[in-house]
Amino acid sequence: MLLIQFMIPISETYNALIASGIPLRYPALLQDGWFSKEVTASQERLGEYTDELAATGIPYQVESLTQSHDSSELLTERQWEFVTEAVERGFYNTPRDCTLTELAETFDINISAMSRLRHRAESRIITRFVAEAAP
Repeated sequence: MLLIQFMIPISETYNALIASGIPLRYPALLQDGWFSKEVTASQERLGEYTDELAATGIPYQVESLTQSHDSSELLTERQWEFVTEAVERGFYNTPRDCTLTELAETFDINISAMSRLRHRAESRIITRFVAEAAP
């Protein structure tokens, strides 16, 4: 393993990043004259960054763009209530500390409705997990 440290003057790309309010994250890759960087920012800040780059005439390419959503938007309010209650009561522990029937009683619904609520919540969570974790 070799670690090389070198100093270069602050570039216009760095200044554009700072001006847009996006925090600098390392490592960065310099290859074939291109400075490659992963940026995590809101759509607004990303727009400000690309505007800054364009205003200074710095060529850039967006290699990929991934949008993430607030996890609170993933589930309905009722599904969120189920998941948090189930976790707090130990439904997902091994062995379980409560049953689906006990959760249904807490929510004052029948076991069939509780099962459907559980299935919809778990389906959304697992589908999102797989979509975001896929290589």
